Amino acid sequence: MKRPITIKDIAEKLNISVATVSRAMRNSPEIKKETKLAVLQMAKEMDYHPNLLASSLSSRKSKVIGVVVPTINRYFWSNSIAGIENVAYEKGYKVMIFQSGESYEKEAAIVETLANSRVDGIIIAFSKETHTFDHIQHILDREIPVVLFERTCDALQTSMIKTDDISGAREMTNHLIERGKKNIAFIGGPMALGVCRDRYEGFRLALEKANRQVCEKLVMSLDDFTFELAGEALETLWKQNPKPDAVFCFADILAIGALHRALKKGIKVPEELAIAGFGNDITGRFITPSISTMSQPSFEMGQMAAQIILDGVESDDETVQTVERMISPTLTVREST
Repeated sequence: MKRPITIKDIAEKLNISVATVSRAMRNSPEIKKETKLAVLQMAKEMDYHPNLLASSLSSRKSKVIGVVVPTINRYFWSNSIAGIENVAYEKGYKVMIFQSGESYEKEAAIVETLANSRVDGIIIAFSKETHTFDHIQHILDREIPVVLFERTCDALQTSMIKTDDISGAREMTNHLIERGKKNIAFIGGPMALGVCRDRYEGFRLALEKANRQVCEKLVMSLDDFTFELAGEALETLWKQNPKPDAVFCFADILAIGALHRALKKGIKVPEELAIAGFGNDITGRFITPSISTMSQPSFEMGQMAAQIILDGVESDDETVQTVERMISPTLTVREST
């Protein structure tokens, strides 16, 4: 393996001190312009690459933010990451992105790796398996700023950004009630996740206010967020008596899966069965019928998370103030309802 070029090698080539090369690299006003140009030219010719870890050790800043999400192949997460990067890069920070694959074990290992890599802060959305949070408390104890994103935990004393899932689910359920739907089903995710519980709670509260009871036979809790499981849930719901005339899905990916299966079965949407989602996945706009949903400003939420984490990283205060932001989703009515 080829030995990496160091600033000492550049100094020897130019017959100047290591300190001079270092200052020239940092664009110090103490160094003449001609010397800076000579150093940069020699660095390019010798294919010099700075040791970022060494730089972070000396400056106590890595200029890197770690981001951990359950998956990157869903619109909400990928668009949120774009928002995070938009703010971070503008302020001179790089972003390291990891996906937990909905695994607590993998999530905990990633968080430890990020901390040991001396990232300046971590933005994290918990996996569906994450029920204990010692791995995050350990990071906070090391005074590494953490922002909890979308999937949060109230037991941790740190900043967080989340959607007002209860009010959003209530609004969508009310929309279905106003459409004259009598037997409204719910397809949710793992109830161990707070966000899943909150959306179900909003659904329940809307029915309660309309003087209706939740029909347990019309409530499905899935183990994962997949098209296939949503389609199977629709099959089960359609066998019930009475059949549902509407189904509210925890997320657009589930609504799309339910819609696909409904159309294969010859069910008319929305005449026989209205289908609604949550999240405003871009795919839902372009299928037929297009999916009614609760829109989340995922890009802007990512920007907000990045700004909060960077405020914490760059703060001179010994005690960083925690920030909690609750984002209201907006009803987007399309063809499926």
